[in-house]
Amino acid sequence: MLEFTDKTIWTGRLDDEDGTLGLRWHQAIQTKNFSEIAFNSEENIALLGFCSDEGVRRNKGRIGARNAPDQIRKSLANLPFNKENQKQIFDFGNILLVNENLESAREEQIECVSTLLRNNFFPIILGGGHETALGDYLGMTSQFKKIGIINIDAHFDLRIPVENSTSGTPFFEMAQFCQNNDREFHYLCIGIQSNGNTQALFQRAEELEVKTILVDEVHVDLNFVLRQIEDFAVHFDALYLSLDLDVLDGAFAPGVSAPSVNGLTPFQVKSILQKIIETKKVKLFDVVELNPELDQDNHTAKLAAHFIQEFTLR
Repeated sequence: MLEFTDKTIWTGRLDDEDGTLGLRWHQAIQTKNFSEIAFNSEENIALLGFCSDEGVRRNKGRIGARNAPDQIRKSLANLPFNKENQKQIFDFGNILLVNENLESAREEQIECVSTLLRNNFFPIILGGGHETALGDYLGMTSQFKKIGIINIDAHFDLRIPVENSTSGTPFFEMAQFCQNNDREFHYLCIGIQSNGNTQALFQRAEELEVKTILVDEVHVDLNFVLRQIEDFAVHFDALYLSLDLDVLDGAFAPGVSAPSVNGLTPFQVKSILQKIIETKKVKLFDVVELNPELDQDNHTAKLAAHFIQEFTLR
């Protein structure tokens, strides 16, 4: 079910004395009903929330991520907005689960993502648990054939579904989709924690030819990692980019479903995002696993907002 965004979320400080130079996101954002979508000759930004932590619950994780989309909006609201350099931004509301039916909500998500792309929007999807990823990728497949998948994450999320999808299965399900639909599966995962993934997951990643960059490799040589991103991206027409906030060290991002020890710093993640943006091939970005119930002074939500800001300047 699609829910129109509560406009009271988009409020904040006013610096009227500075004119257009004092604009903030809450003054620039345009809230829209999905039925109002029309084709744009110039690419615009579209925000869409996916309010689900059903996949986290199924994966035996700490629930709370369903409330993340609006919390991210609140953290975006007061960010400065450069009318000359930033793209127009439209907010198309939230997809809600009805009776915990993740699969039904995902079908709506796939259609919404496909519609946004078809009308020349750049979707930024606000999760939600990492179950958000599968619907985003499947929505892209109707518009692009050769897609490279980049996941900035402490975990592979390559678990095999036992009964249903979870937040730990989306990238395995993408691989299955590719196998069943004459597509190639190309997956780069950056920030993997050796202590956060079983040997079964490492073996499965090897079998699926996943390109893996460990968190310690980022710590040791960030420039090497940035070159690896360049080498990966050159082979694709489009990139799907997912940022799981649990890749960040828990000291920086306490408000996630599964906090990390020895995780990445905000500087490292920002540098990785900027390199990926430079490829000019990213067609969809999602940010997932914010758990507002576990956050401290909105630190994690604010980080999510700052990372999203990078894409409005691309």
